[in-house]
Amino acid sequence: MKKQYTTINDVAAKAGVSKTTVSRYLNGHYERMSDSTREKISRVISSTGYRVNSQAKALTQHHSHLIGLVVADIENIFSSILFKGADQVLEVAGYSIMLMNSNNSLALERKQLERLINLRIDGLILQPVSQNTSDYDFLEDAGIQPIIVDRRLTPQKWPGVFTDNYTYSKMLSDYVARQGYQQVVVLTEDVHANSARQERYQGVIDSGKENGLTVQLVEVPAEVTSSKLYEKLALVNGCLTSHTVIYALKGTLLTRLMNTLIEYSIRVPEQVGIVAFDDWDWAKLMSPQITTIQQDPKLMGKTAAELLLDQLNGKVIPATTMIDSSFMVRHSLKSGK
Repeated sequence: MKKQYTTINDVAAKAGVSKTTVSRYLNGHYERMSDSTREKISRVISSTGYRVNSQAKALTQHHSHLIGLVVADIENIFSSILFKGADQVLEVAGYSIMLMNSNNSLALERKQLERLINLRIDGLILQPVSQNTSDYDFLEDAGIQPIIVDRRLTPQKWPGVFTDNYTYSKMLSDYVARQGYQQVVVLTEDVHANSARQERYQGVIDSGKENGLTVQLVEVPAEVTSSKLYEKLALVNGCLTSHTVIYALKGTLLTRLMNTLIEYSIRVPEQVGIVAFDDWDWAKLMSPQITTIQQDPKLMGKTAAELLLDQLNGKVIPATTMIDSSFMVRHSLKSGK
């Protein structure tokens, strides 16, 4: 049997007052309300366990204190840390976050965004699946000005918080060249699927041109097996040799890569060098510890939330905010080959 919830009408009837009086009490408007009336309403609320219907309240007050956060892949540790950073800021400000997963599907993302619109969210932080701004025009039609994180939209219409993927990736590749390596094999999922991967790959391409590095691209599906990954790498001329560095474009791929190398008895850095762009400190837990660009999704989430609050308060916010990363030199390359 469906649970029957106490309504504001029930509270009014049991307290012997009008619905308007209960509403004034709930909103803290005690003027022209006697102490005895306040006490009666308080006792009824306590005895019945009445809770305010926040959705109904949002309809009348035109705000819900609810923020939507839509991520592309909720299984990625990046998403969890991004959420934590945003929640730390929004919770203090009295907002709740509704976290949604698009699973890298444009159709599912649209469905999730429409659910958030129907919940009358006050604001939105979005890690977009598409790179085309036109796919999100319906948000503007609904009166929502999102804060974009991690992945860029073209053309840029809304404020965004990003990592400088190109600059840091080029820096990493330049470092590889200075260590005497001759080839970089870039390991990634579909490189054209989002702007972050494209920018990281372009950084390697430009570094390769400047430093005389051969650059090879190996694209794999998200759930690639160790045997299939090894097969892909082995097909690249000179990949699993000491003059080559394999560059994993994200942390989850790095873990799969290292598991594969262990399984096939390939030693790092003696037989091949490894570097990565890491979402979390996976690289520090591996043996050997991996040289990485360490981005900061927690700071990205906090910054996006702070910008969103400023936007909701009518402040002018920057079109683009770049979040610093860290270059962590460890033990996965041979020094001065």
